[in-house]
Amino acid sequence: METCNRFIKRLTLLLAGWGAGGVFAFSQSLPAPVPEETVYFPLKDIRLLDSPFLDLQQKGKEYLLWLNPDSLLHFYRIEAGLPPKAGAYAGWESQDVWGAGPLRGGFLGFYLSSASMMWQATGDKELLRRLKYVVKELARCQKAGKDGFILGIKDGRKLFSEVASGRIQTNNPTVNGAWAPVYLINKMMLGLSAAYTQCGSKEALSVLIRLADWFGFQVLDKLTDEQVQRLLVCEHGSINESFTDVYALTGEKRFLDWAGRLHDKAMWMPLSQGKDILFGWHANTQIPKFTGFQKYYLYTGDERFLTAAMNFWNIVVHNHTWVIGGNSVGEHFFPEEEFEKKMLLLSGPETCNSVNMLRLTESLFSLRPDAEKSAYYERVLFNHILSAYDPEKGMCCYFTPMRPGHYRIYASRDSSFWCCGHTGLESPAKLGKFIYSHDSDGVRVNLFIPSVLSWKDKGVELTQHCNLLETDEVEFRLKARREQRFVLRIRKPEWMKNPTFIINGKEEELVTDSSGYCLFDRIWAHDNKIVLKYSMKPYIERLKKSDKYVALLYGPYVLAGRFGKKNLPDSFWSTMNNTARRELDLKEVPSLACVADAVVDNLKVISRNPLRFSLPMNGTKEITIEPFYKIHFERYIIYWLTER
Repeated sequence: METCNRFIKRLTLLLAGWGAGGVFAFSQSLPAPVPEETVYFPLKDIRLLDSPFLDLQQKGKEYLLWLNPDSLLHFYRIEAGLPPKAGAYAGWESQDVWGAGPLRGGFLGFYLSSASMMWQATGDKELLRRLKYVVKELARCQKAGKDGFILGIKDGRKLFSEVASGRIQTNNPTVNGAWAPVYLINKMMLGLSAAYTQCGSKEALSVLIRLADWFGFQVLDKLTDEQVQRLLVCEHGSINESFTDVYALTGEKRFLDWAGRLHDKAMWMPLSQGKDILFGWHANTQIPKFTGFQKYYLYTGDERFLTAAMNFWNIVVHNHTWVIGGNSVGEHFFPEEEFEKKMLLLSGPETCNSVNMLRLTESLFSLRPDAEKSAYYERVLFNHILSAYDPEKGMCCYFTPMRPGHYRIYASRDSSFWCCGHTGLESPAKLGKFIYSHDSDGVRVNLFIPSVLSWKDKGVELTQHCNLLETDEVEFRLKARREQRFVLRIRKPEWMKNPTFIINGKEEELVTDSSGYCLFDRIWAHDNKIVLKYSMKPYIERLKKSDKYVALLYGPYVLAGRFGKKNLPDSFWSTMNNTARRELDLKEVPSLACVADAVVDNLKVISRNPLRFSLPMNGTKEITIEPFYKIHFERYIIYWLTER
């Protein structure tokens, strides 16, 4: 504890704060990381305005406040030898899942990171109060255990004692019969790190350091490199990222050394060579590793890890991604040639995958910002993430089926706690993160979402108003405390046709930089009005490796057809079951009465506000087509069979 107190005292002087994008301010005594080209603003500097994203943020906050912290702490107190204060939740928290047992206490790490970000994003003081309470309870549990261990895994100390002795039986998802124990350490470390960096909880930092030291000294130091690799066969999240984070917070080299031992060689080595070896691998087990590789590169400069992360991102985005931005089916990657076959399955892309791909995109964009990464982020956020939450309770779905005429089910508040509910807890808290970033010379506008940015260091406020579906302009108001020169970069999306910028009443010449952003380098007045006018047209995107199926899009939004409520369940909120199983025969699903190249010409607008379309169908009445994120509690069609 004396060591922890010394760290805390030192860090109070060293750290100026933590931005929402994970950017630290260092004193000269700490090694400087690889410089980032663009930096995310703290979430407290961004406020969402009226839009579906604000609605989702509010639902996410409501759920965080609905949850009982003492129920989430139930197994932590038991493992520490303390009596629980409330009963445990059901579902993956406490029930057997597929013979792997419960993921006991797995939700709490996500609760910490989500509450930390949501407090920054909304300023709700009750969230901060609960966060501090949970951290204090974890500190009590850790003190009672006397060794730094702090998890809800049943007999966790015994389990890791076996591992440290070299008795390691792994598969995915278990280690010696326990479900993903290193993953749970990773998520608790990420949550504690967020509680410190986002909310200033020094107690969280103390608990984090003791946990990291426990795992490092009591487990990693007792294993050979070959044994560590055997341990990493099981899903472990981004444990390499967590240890790199602790190094960044403390400057203590042992944490970076431990991080260097926690890289899965089966992934980073072939991907550093650009090989697509992903077929058959469990998708979400792999994605977080690459965020860890990227973070390790930042503090070592080892280009192999950045190359692996960049290659992985490109391979997943270009070879493994559905039109909504999600990837995989049934949680696994598959070859491009199988998209048409896999589309017909009941599962579809997993929400976890998209959440973690967005985290990876954020990391890579900060090093090499460009419009391609922003476009991918937008596709995922607007179509997979925004559509994954039910509009009544704000609960997240596990799978989003691509099968024509299928539907989704969502987690229940107290009886699911699926992994997609874990990651799904974070997304509503960080919706503002990627909208803006700042470079050495100015601001980037990466996404078109109604919001207010307060850039306090420059005395600048940037307000964005837009409704991409129903208007043809975005309005910015830029207010500066004083006249000053800086660069404003605004992304130029491919879906935005004939963009025109009018600044303070004067049309500006369009200059696009090498990253695909419109660039305005000027002295800005105290009050500036920037109007971006454009046009949008519907367009199609073919299913990969298929000449039969197409998807429809309008601007950044994927369109889908509403296909009624035939043979649907009485409730759309499930408990342990995470798959919508009531399939329709594909013969009942209509096809388009035109060839793929004629789809756009046949698309007719039937309403402008809200935006809705229709298309001629074979053998059925007219089906309303609208943005996919709006369709819930009924069947839908994303991929359309066309005439050939």
